[in-house]
Amino acid sequence: MGRVGVFRTAVVLAALALSLGGCGRLGDAISGDLSDRACHPDPETVAALRQEPVLTRTPPGAPARPATETVSCGDEPPSFGMLDREVTGAGAADDVAGFYADLGRSSGWEAFDHGVHVYDAGKPDDTRCTWRLQVVSTAEGTYHVQIFYTPRDLRPTCL
Repeated sequence: MGRVGVFRTAVVLAALALSLGGCGRLGDAISGDLSDRACHPDPETVAALRQEPVLTRTPPGAPARPATETVSCGDEPPSFGMLDREVTGAGAADDVAGFYADLGRSSGWEAFDHGVHVYDAGKPDDTRCTWRLQVVSTAEGTYHVQIFYTPRDLRPTCL
């Protein structure tokens, strides 16, 4: 699957995850027309996500690029924020899946039984909402560790 295909898959899965409950901090829920809202990342959420072991650690001997942050906003949902970190030289997909499954389990992530990537999981935040993690294979031994969240200005109420 090419880079465009991987991105499209990520967008579709992020939309699904966010529709199942991907909002953020208590008190950030707002109402009104989506087109009237600004779209910004949530610095507190991003700071917390940047500390997640699934984003800071890599399989033994696998170098990683710094995590990049993007926010995708449009006139209609899905709109999401994402942290993405490319990991290279990580080895076979089964080994990478095992590494992230062990690391995820030890840091509160719950694997999805129906995941379509190397590893798929969710983790509730402090407001009964969920972040979405996926580890995507983009080439032999190269993976993208991606965590999705809802931008602060676009959060539906999830409480």
